[in-house]
Amino acid sequence: MPPACRRESRRAFVVSVAPATAVVLAVITGFYEFAAWIFGLTFIVISVGTILPKCRLFGPLITRLPEGTKGVCITIDDGPHPDTTPALLDVLDEHGAKAVFFLIGDRAQQHPELVREIARRGHLIGNHSQTHPAGTFWLLRPWNLWREVAGCQETLRGILGQAPTWFRPPVGHHNLFLASILRALGLSMMIWNCRGFDGVRRDVAVILRCIEPDLRPGAIVLLHDVNPICAEVLRGTLQRVRDLGLPVVLPAELSAKAA
Repeated sequence: MPPACRRESRRAFVVSVAPATAVVLAVITGFYEFAAWIFGLTFIVISVGTILPKCRLFGPLITRLPEGTKGVCITIDDGPHPDTTPALLDVLDEHGAKAVFFLIGDRAQQHPELVREIARRGHLIGNHSQTHPAGTFWLLRPWNLWREVAGCQETLRGILGQAPTWFRPPVGHHNLFLASILRALGLSMMIWNCRGFDGVRRDVAVILRCIEPDLRPGAIVLLHDVNPICAEVLRGTLQRVRDLGLPVVLPAELSAKAA
């Protein structure tokens, strides 16, 4: 971790433990109502800032493409996987579309040829953490976050010769330590504003009905790799995008910046 990032992370860590310290002191001195008030307020702030993907409380991110964009961006999380990624690439080729693949570092290490094939076909590759700790990413402290984010950067750099410029946290959760780490690594955070919960649902028709209302200019669509219906979901999504007359675009083509 670079020195500047380390200093900023230490300051953020001090800020993070200050409410707990205040609660303990309030309890020790008998100010129980004050302790409860601090605890409740801190719980609300942390819950909103970390659990809600679109919340900018703890740092900059984008949830849609820049105003005036006429197309939509397709993003695909959690790959690569030899059983599903090739089918996704073929579906994208069929529609002449490009996507952003947010890859997990551990899986990329296992299947570097798939990572290179994604890039060879003209798709953009993003950082989706090294191990994808879905349930605990928002709880990680600076040094563990650095290992997750920087580790994936180095994994993808080793395979592709260059590191990604976009990051998506597992499940979209983030905390007050993440922003300084992303700045140090030259990463911008991309969330989404259109999804069908294909990571947990298995009914393609239901997923597509959930996606369709938010398919409009500027949308960032969240889809997933690895699950057995992913190619069918992607095909249906692209067909609906085509029916609406919307082009599929990459954020790199638009010079999108986190704001």
